[in-house]
Amino acid sequence: MTDFVFNPRRDAPEDSAEIVAPRDFVDRPDMFGRWGKPMRTAAGIDPADARFIAANLQHWVTNAVREEALMMRTNLATLLPSFTVTSPEFTVGRLSRLQHGEVPLQLDDLLVLARNFDSVRDILVSAFGDATRPAVAAKPPAEGGMGPVISTRRGRNGGASADSAQ
Repeated sequence: MTDFVFNPRRDAPEDSAEIVAPRDFVDRPDMFGRWGKPMRTAAGIDPADARFIAANLQHWVTNAVREEALMMRTNLATLLPSFTVTSPEFTVGRLSRLQHGEVPLQLDDLLVLARNFDSVRDILVSAFGDATRPAVAAKPPAEGGMGPVISTRRGRNGGASADSAQ
């Protein structure tokens, strides 16, 4: 029998690449998550780089969390056990590393923060809202109804299909 090692990413090197800290993309890494102003790019970073944009979003989110905790006159270590939505990986240590820009914000972190801090939800709506598209209006279903009906070509043709035309 051979020494087979399962590696689903065969093109990936054995040792994974080092994770770049989000604070490395901004001009003031010492202020990451600590002030309410947008960050500028660090030297040599393109402002259109998605990693910089994500780092700036993380800065806004973690600063909002910090400020909301201050407004409640408490700290995050005290608040964490009271979170309505959380995950086992979301610890005080991880939250501290997120706030300092040492590790990138992950989707589950964002979910935990958005469910527990109104300011984070507001930031996400403004960051991901698309003002160029009209809002989708879906009427609630009538009592006992099935909800919005999507019309198709078949529906517009009175239910006739290629099979019934033969």
